Amino acid sequence: MKDNFTYEKLTPMLKHYVDVKNNFKDALLLYRVGDFYETFFDDAIITSKALGLTLTGKECGHEKKAPMCGVPHHVIDNYVNKLVKKGYKVALCDQIEDPKQAKGLVKRAITRVITPGTITDMESLDNRENNYLLSIFQNNFGLSLSYCDISTGAIFTIELKGSDDFIAKQAIDQIEKINPSEIIINENYKLRSLSRYLNQNTNIFINYIDDDTRYEKRADTIIEYLGDDNLSKIEDKRLSIVSLANLLDYIYKFYDENLKHINNIEVLEISNYLELEANTRNNLELHRNLNNNTKDDTVLKILDQADTVMGSRIINEWLERPLVDLDKINRRLDIVEYFFENTMDSQNISNFLDDIYDLERLVGKISYKRANARDLISLKNSLKNVPDLKKYLEKSKDKNIKNLGLNLPEVNSLYKILEEAIVDDPPISITEGEIIKIGFNNYLDDLKNESENAVSKLATYESQEREKTGIKNYKIVFNKNNGYSIEITKSNLDKVPDTYIRKQTLKNQERYTTETLETLSNLIIGGKDRVNDLEYQIFNEVRDEILNQTLMLQSLAKMIANIDGLNTLARVAVTNNYVRPKLSNNNEIIIKDGRHPVIEKNLKENEFIANDTEIGQEDNIIQIITGPNMAGKSTYMRQMAIIIILAQMGSFVPASSAEIGICDKVFTRIGASDNISKGESTFMLEMNEVSNILKNATVNSFVILDEVGRGTSSDDGLSIAMALVEYISKVKRFKTVFATHFHELTILENEFDNVVNLKIEILNDNDNLVFLRKIKRGKSNRSYGIEVAKLSGLPDEVIKNAQKFMEKIDGDEIFNLDKSTDLKDTLDQINNDKLDDIKAISTDININELTPIEAITKLNDLVERINEL
Repeated sequence: MKDNFTYEKLTPMLKHYVDVKNNFKDALLLYRVGDFYETFFDDAIITSKALGLTLTGKECGHEKKAPMCGVPHHVIDNYVNKLVKKGYKVALCDQIEDPKQAKGLVKRAITRVITPGTITDMESLDNRENNYLLSIFQNNFGLSLSYCDISTGAIFTIELKGSDDFIAKQAIDQIEKINPSEIIINENYKLRSLSRYLNQNTNIFINYIDDDTRYEKRADTIIEYLGDDNLSKIEDKRLSIVSLANLLDYIYKFYDENLKHINNIEVLEISNYLELEANTRNNLELHRNLNNNTKDDTVLKILDQADTVMGSRIINEWLERPLVDLDKINRRLDIVEYFFENTMDSQNISNFLDDIYDLERLVGKISYKRANARDLISLKNSLKNVPDLKKYLEKSKDKNIKNLGLNLPEVNSLYKILEEAIVDDPPISITEGEIIKIGFNNYLDDLKNESENAVSKLATYESQEREKTGIKNYKIVFNKNNGYSIEITKSNLDKVPDTYIRKQTLKNQERYTTETLETLSNLIIGGKDRVNDLEYQIFNEVRDEILNQTLMLQSLAKMIANIDGLNTLARVAVTNNYVRPKLSNNNEIIIKDGRHPVIEKNLKENEFIANDTEIGQEDNIIQIITGPNMAGKSTYMRQMAIIIILAQMGSFVPASSAEIGICDKVFTRIGASDNISKGESTFMLEMNEVSNILKNATVNSFVILDEVGRGTSSDDGLSIAMALVEYISKVKRFKTVFATHFHELTILENEFDNVVNLKIEILNDNDNLVFLRKIKRGKSNRSYGIEVAKLSGLPDEVIKNAQKFMEKIDGDEIFNLDKSTDLKDTLDQINNDKLDDIKAISTDININELTPIEAITKLNDLVERINEL
């Protein structure tokens, strides 16, 4: 505590505050005092600044008041979530006994600790995205990621095994997909690259825990919270059992009862989905753009036109994890095609869905017993159209659409309870009455009648006493602290009957009571309390009935999400003129008039130039694309990858036709920048990415390579590029599109039988370039860099001098290269000569006898001598 507040001198309440705070030093402690949650001392100073609230003071047993800052209890979620978004962990200390019954200090205890991954308040979450809490466990046998959106109940687990480098890379890619707001990880994990990644991601709230890895105890945790059936799904996945148990321990730290909406583990196998690494997802701008990291100008933005937030989240999920199973993909496409061809049905279904709220998060809020009557009305309104939607789908002649209807659960009984029980426009509070309809409970109706009769009698009594005393401004008032009182102004005190009992003296009036008033007051206040208590009891019974139907509601939410997601993909296809792709298990990709879905939306109608694609045939595995910058190479390559991803997620694609051989992985090596924090240059990053692709891509993969080798000298870069094409051609044989300004690479079409040259068509009219943005067979002899530089606005003098230098270079006046020899042979000879020299230099080095320092010194010397060659 600041300002030297001595613990021994503090008041009992503040001593308790400090005691609780000492157990939650990493959190801001909000302490319930009456109708407010208060913070004191240092926490009060932080809270007032973070929330922009006035800092006040409280008597504390010292001469100086303790700093204090508080917020009303009924809006606590709003303030807590603001604090959490600012990076604070918040602990709520609630009164756990009735203050009226308390003897001395009211008992209090921590009831909730709120962190980024444990927010359940719907208004504070992005309703179109999941909010995941991620648990990571790693040891010498591998790594597991288990994650849960506690607001919806969705819970998943993945297990990774292999080399440390492989596991770390896969783990980082999965974290990027999951996009958690909070991570729990065992503090003794040993993956350096994962540690570096987590340390650099300061926007993720990270908890390092000392976990218990005993299998039997961890398995018992799974059984306790999720049951034997869920344990049986993962009984052979010991890593997942530990990470899941850690996750459940964290979720249930402050909840004694099982959360009914967290009930079903979904085990994910990476091999069941098209693998998209973080670099690929970023480069293709699937979910976030490269400009400002928002959803604007992304593939997701194009696709997400869903009617419900559940539909939005499932579209996001499908784009994160496209499928590789042909039958599953076609099942999605069949339904999308039906909605695409039957636009009237599509529109009618959209109308049914339009009034459905976030069922998943409503059920979650009810499960946490934090839902109010307004949430139940939202649930009721969401259920209202479901029976009609079910009937509409069941009448369809298409078996897939009919099955959607048959799989929608019956909701009539639950809707009836909500309709009969809860008033249409209830208050926020669930403890102050006026939430249960007349006619739902006879005893409640009787209590209300008694209370209303007492109120009527009170009005009659007031009227009678006004006439009897002759006091014209005679009135009976109610005060929360003093109850009902008769209020008489000072000028009328002489008219007050002797039977009146004085209660309170005010500045301009006196307050009295009578035996009759006390009787009526007890009837009204006592009756109102009984009514409120009974209404709260009935509300909880209704809420429990909803909880008993949690599985049905979750099934309904999942079905609504799927219907909405598939219907949305159809509407997007209609709007944007997409076609159904034909998928197969062969290796060929043939696209007619392919388009980039985002770029075409940002251009005027008919401005985008479509291009054909053919790749994957035995004589057409690698395509080398040459042409100037800005001419459309990057757009063409990206649209190919995006079309593959859209097809495998079950969407129609921007083309006039598309035949897609299912890919297992899509890789992109596009652009790079120095990573100073890792000590890596642009070229090192580029080589790391290429190395990763060569290690992990298979014959069923699709790879984009953009300007590989440009980060070093021309000779080195060209040599690497040539060797890379050769290696892919002869060894890996995965589908590759390679854009380059090394025009010498085009000779490889003659060297290898599966390499094809493509070029961007342009018009060059007196050094004025016109980009036709059309891909055709052939090769470009120049990059037209000077012409592109001219378009950028470089000074004429620079352009003219560049042209002079280009003429000298072309005439060998600057570089005296022997161009009579085939370039490939020349480079091979140069490399062979250098290799011999390197071998000669290194023969006198015995690495087994060197200390680490000596090895570094020798390596330094070796590099310098090699550079001199």
